[in-house]
Amino acid sequence: MLPEFRGKGYATEASKAAISHAYDDLGWSEVETYMNDDNVEARSLVLKLGGIKQRRTQFPDGLERDIYLLPTGS
Repeated sequence: MLPEFRGKGYATEASKAAISHAYDDLGWSEVETYMNDDNVEARSLVLKLGGIKQRRTQFPDGLERDIYLLPTGS
């Protein structure tokens, strides 16, 4: 997000809506996410949403990233 829009809860609100949509409307059994290790803001958001680290995986770009499960009702 652009700096002037950070810290206002927009990312949290949008993430909660997307997670709810995936579980409630699309019927997904799991919602997972990942980010680059140095993306502190994204990791903070995932943890705020209740994300639980599931595993570490190597991606096609050669980097390893943590995969987080996002619970229902985030």
